[in-house]
Amino acid sequence: MAAGVLRTAPLAGELTSSLINRAAARYGLPAAGVLRLWTCRNSPARMDGGGMRADAEVVLNEAGRAVLAELCGVEPAVLARALPAFTVDDPKISKGREAGLAQGRWQAASAVAGEAAFACRSCTARRTGQALRAVRYVPRRQRVCGRHGRWLLDADADQPLEHLDLRGVPEVVAAQRRWTGVARRAVRAAADPGEVFALAHAVVARWWEEALHWHQEEIWPQRLHRVAGGNAGTDLKRWRIVGRDAVVFPEVVAVADALLDPAMAELVWRDSGAGRPRPLSADGAFCHAAGRAGGTQLAGAAVGSGLRRASTRLDGRCHPCGGAVKAGRPGGGTIRGGCGANSSPPPWPEACAS
Repeated sequence: MAAGVLRTAPLAGELTSSLINRAAARYGLPAAGVLRLWTCRNSPARMDGGGMRADAEVVLNEAGRAVLAELCGVEPAVLARALPAFTVDDPKISKGREAGLAQGRWQAASAVAGEAAFACRSCTARRTGQALRAVRYVPRRQRVCGRHGRWLLDADADQPLEHLDLRGVPEVVAAQRRWTGVARRAVRAAADPGEVFALAHAVVARWWEEALHWHQEEIWPQRLHRVAGGNAGTDLKRWRIVGRDAVVFPEVVAVADALLDPAMAELVWRDSGAGRPRPLSADGAFCHAAGRAGGTQLAGAAVGSGLRRASTRLDGRCHPCGGAVKAGRPGGGTIRGGCGANSSPPPWPEACAS
């Protein structure tokens, strides 16, 4: 390491831009001053208030990567293993007469390597010695920091919060542990864990949209109050957006687990036409079974209810309007279908809806 170089260790999955910000802090410099080490051909996305978005990512060319390695006092091979965007090639800066200059191009993190979330500051301090904000590529199915009881929030907006406190909702932390087993089951079934989770999330998100009209629902409102610090009622609309993914996580994992059950695949096969593809019936056996799988942790009126809204087209992809099912047919082949929201779950207490 060259004299005067202060080592800045990267976090696994960290955004390159996040590491640059931490490196600047290590030297006691503003990030804008350090970014002048690279010629940037465009500008990062900005928040409404004018500051740079937390999920703004920078892609570097080969010369730019060498500059980052020197700045951090870390071998390029180490950065390549830790930073998903480090080896991403952008022809606009990697080719041509100026390719030898240290250059960078700004992009949205989602366009580079997926969903970005704030890292747990306590974990960042433990691993790097810096109790600073960091941003990592973390899929929604892995947002629980079990060590510190936190749900890591999306870094895609002008969001003052970096995490939600899960100490009052241990079932969310337990669901993260359960997801590890569900993901292994998906791999053994030759299914992509991310696709299974996305489908389950789409289904449960539909239930969440209907939840304010569920007269007997108690579990989700109580959970939301706890992650909101005790009372979400004074700002329910905002907390329903901020807290949704953490609050519904146990139900998403339960539905994902059910989707991998061979018996569920058989139900999809039958309900989707048994070889003659058709939209899944909202009152079919599969939709009722999915309702039971997610409803086991909801109030009693939700258990066994059907999935109400119209099916999506049978294209095998997950859609925000309800998702699609892609399950293995026992004996070979795949069937595809989709379903939407729960038909008659329980309304939230009036105090929550006010």
